[in-house]
Amino acid sequence: MSGDGAAKTAAAAVVLMRCPTPTDYLCPCGAVSRRLRKLGVEHRVERVPYRRRGTRPEVEELTGQSRVPLLIEGDEVIHDSRRIVEYLEWKHGVAVEGD
Repeated sequence: MSGDGAAKTAAAAVVLMRCPTPTDYLCPCGAVSRRLRKLGVEHRVERVPYRRRGTRPEVEELTGQSRVPLLIEGDEVIHDSRRIVEYLEWKHGVAVEGD
């Protein structure tokens, strides 16, 4: 049973930094969020302000740019929604077709 607890702790360490758009169907951040749910990856969401309203120092500190989505899993920091989806499918299993 101790292995299950370690897996949950590792899975909970996944953080998705995304825009404040309230739906998952209008932006690349939503595509990443949908894929995380489809793969059953436990994660925490941190919404950052829109760029036009200010800077995103927490994102810039990690990537040198201010664009989201940004996925953090352990030491891995991945930006660009397509790369994130590829990484998730590689790391957590292939998603069911249709998304």
